[in-house]
Amino acid sequence: MTGPTQRVADALRAAIEAGDHPPGGELPSSEKLAKKYGVSKVSAQKAINQLATEGYLTVVRRRPTRVTEGPRRLNIVRDRKVYRDHIGYFFDQNAQPWEAIGTPTRGVATPPAHIADLLGTPRGRDVMTRHRLMAPKGAKVAHQVAISYIPVPVVADVPAVGSGDTGPGGIYDRFEDHYEAPLEWRETVSARPSTTEEQRQLQIPAGSSVLVVTREARIATPAGTTTVEVNETTMPASQFAVSYPIERDASAVWPREGGARD
Repeated sequence: MTGPTQRVADALRAAIEAGDHPPGGELPSSEKLAKKYGVSKVSAQKAINQLATEGYLTVVRRRPTRVTEGPRRLNIVRDRKVYRDHIGYFFDQNAQPWEAIGTPTRGVATPPAHIADLLGTPRGRDVMTRHRLMAPKGAKVAHQVAISYIPVPVVADVPAVGSGDTGPGGIYDRFEDHYEAPLEWRETVSARPSTTEEQRQLQIPAGSSVLVVTREARIATPAGTTTVEVNETTMPASQFAVSYPIERDASAVWPREGGARD
């Protein structure tokens, strides 16, 4: 038997998808919803929080709850290619026109243990960070948090990557210019609970999960192949998905030899 929270959540979800509550519009208060559906205010609020976690609603403390504007889920298309324009490199064609919200920041910080391990830096040792909040043009709320971690010895070798304006092509051009070799990248996609800071930056409710794309940038240096940067991009898991094409291996080539085969 469906409990009161799930019953309200299912009814609200159906109403939103039917257009009864248009994108950007205010949702009735939990008190009004409780009265409408014959449940407690606590159950109504839990239903609201559930739909916020699913990406249907935006909940901001001391403000009316609103129906999420625009597509509820955006695909991040990873087609196993890297692109470059006059600004720099990008790995998702949909995000090419995105802009930074506020001024990107630089600093020195101790990276998470898994980032330190990828960089080959001892855990607990500071690295340089470059931090940006990204969103489609015109948006006022960040859709992604992007943090680059660069080992201090690499910054010493390539001082330009520590500057505010890294020039055409960004830090990746500066790495390739300095080491005179092409970069190679590797990405890992994972998910985890959001931190309090991510909840604030992305304006997502407590308890939400985030999708994390961790990208390693490697290049040949005089000391051997070196990881010169790890970029970690975090986004609300309820609003984004990773999409990529499936390529055929030689073993699955078409047309098949010997006739059709399932």
